[in-house]
Amino acid sequence: MKFKFILLSIAVLLLLSCSEELDIREFSGDFAGYEPELRIEAIILPTENTAIVRIDRSILIDEAELYNCIDDDGDWESSYFYCADDTSSFESKIECDSGCVEECVFHLNDDLGTDGVDSNESGFVKPDKDGSEGNGQPDCGEPHVDEYDEILPQIHVQGCDVQIVRNEDICNFIYDSLAADFFYREGGHTHAATMADIEITSYGAYVPGDDCDTFDWRDFEGEYTFSASCSTFSENDTIRSKEPMRLSKPVVFYMESDHETMKSCVSHDCLIQNSTISDTVYFAEKAPEQYLYYASLFESSYYQAVQYHLDKTSGEYKITHEHPDQATDIENIWGNICLMKEKIITQIFDGNDDGINEADISKYEIFTFSESFTNYYFFDMLDIRDPVRTNLRDQNGEGNPVMGTFGSMTSNEIILRIIDCEQFEDEMACIEDSNGVCQWFPDRDACDMRIPE
Repeated sequence: MKFKFILLSIAVLLLLSCSEELDIREFSGDFAGYEPELRIEAIILPTENTAIVRIDRSILIDEAELYNCIDDDGDWESSYFYCADDTSSFESKIECDSGCVEECVFHLNDDLGTDGVDSNESGFVKPDKDGSEGNGQPDCGEPHVDEYDEILPQIHVQGCDVQIVRNEDICNFIYDSLAADFFYREGGHTHAATMADIEITSYGAYVPGDDCDTFDWRDFEGEYTFSASCSTFSENDTIRSKEPMRLSKPVVFYMESDHETMKSCVSHDCLIQNSTISDTVYFAEKAPEQYLYYASLFESSYYQAVQYHLDKTSGEYKITHEHPDQATDIENIWGNICLMKEKIITQIFDGNDDGINEADISKYEIFTFSESFTNYYFFDMLDIRDPVRTNLRDQNGEGNPVMGTFGSMTSNEIILRIIDCEQFEDEMACIEDSNGVCQWFPDRDACDMRIPE
């Protein structure tokens, strides 16, 4: 299961100044007596027909036992030398110079220094002043040092009794150290993103137990409640959602030509019936002002748009872009319906010169949220314990707010294909194989993007 958001249970103190950067360690004394708290993210995922519950302890960002600047799991890779004309690699430049027919090249690997950036990638970035770049040992700020798979297992809270209830049905959860995973980009880079830069890591969480096989995670008319009790945080007693939660319904993708009929809808079923879109949408490469259209009920007017590109080497989709969005009265809301559009960058994501357009296939996944998750995710100017932002309460649901939320994330996805019109050398191929996004121009004897009528 891919859980799309990196929702870390970390208490962070962020201090900014308009004149200088402040070292957070200077204020560590203000939090010397800080006691860890629980942070719970219990999310029903109707599209995947399941749910996941993250329970973590909060930490200070300068906690030395966690952020120790040591490669605790042994995955940091040191720098090396290699021959430009073959795959031979060497530990020293002397060995490389003597063993290479052509140029000997130095590759930093993870040994990027405390700024996490390879100074060889750009002339604008200089090697770290502290000499950490290329020094042959792990340092703070480098890839695979204090990274997610080192930190997360140490903040997960196990041994909790977790339940989600729908009407009279009960689902008991069990802890799984490899419950789900997410994508991230390790280290700093000055070059354009490539598939090789995108890494994946797993995290621990609570997942439905064996008694949940028949549990209905897609009851859009039903009500769900949550509870958890953790022995290591017994002072909280049982934590509960303060009121029942209802699932959000997914967006409906549609063609631009459907716009007028979609505006007249008053129900989710009407949106589905009036959409003429297929499961794949095609765009001509470099075509300007191209959009993906989607609709939802007004009750679900906050969204998260996530774009993935297909890595043809691994065969999996990897997140390359995401952002939140919201419907507004001025241009998006028509009675009970929200009509949205996502601008598509019609370029082929290809980070190398191997001649293979490995990422001409992508997909968009649009999420809607329950009211409770909307408050948690979008009202980020409120304190994370604010009673509006969190719907969790300790002392059997009657006590103080607990960091986190119980909510739902419902998604719908669609495949996008970017077509290179210049690949078609004759009129028949241009017309028949371009899925309607290319046009043949006899005066130029060439295939190019279609001109709108």
